[in-house]
Amino acid sequence: MAVLRTIHTGLTVHDLAHMLAFFGQVLGADVGEVRQIPLGDTLGHITGVPDAQARVCMVTLPGGHVVELLEYAAPASATPIAPRPCDIGAAHLALQVDSIADIAQRAQAFGFAVAGQLQFLPGGPFAGQWVAYVRDPHGFTLELIGGA
Repeated sequence: MAVLRTIHTGLTVHDLAHMLAFFGQVLGADVGEVRQIPLGDTLGHITGVPDAQARVCMVTLPGGHVVELLEYAAPASATPIAPRPCDIGAAHLALQVDSIADIAQRAQAFGFAVAGQLQFLPGGPFAGQWVAYVRDPHGFTLELIGGA
């Protein structure tokens, strides 16, 4: 048995329309069609969350990585506050960018802010590049790696 390939990364968002605009306008993603996951308990059976209802859209980032964005209509989120990066279950999406400052500045219009400080990486697989986390008020986190 072996993994044959990756298919997508699925991320739950607070406001699907808002995040689709962000992915398209700031990150240059190709935004697919928004779909309602069929009613019934299909999603509940897949996720183990009874009575789950959601809208979903696939976005394809430059370079070809596909991200599935889900906005749940039911049940209500059990986490009323944004998770911190150190909280179990927290996730982030890492992107190679040409200018962290440019992406971070354009992301501000969508409620994103740099979480800590821009950091130079002296060693490791991204040696010589800069890195920063940018987060929205709901905890959606991007790791930007590239030029300052």
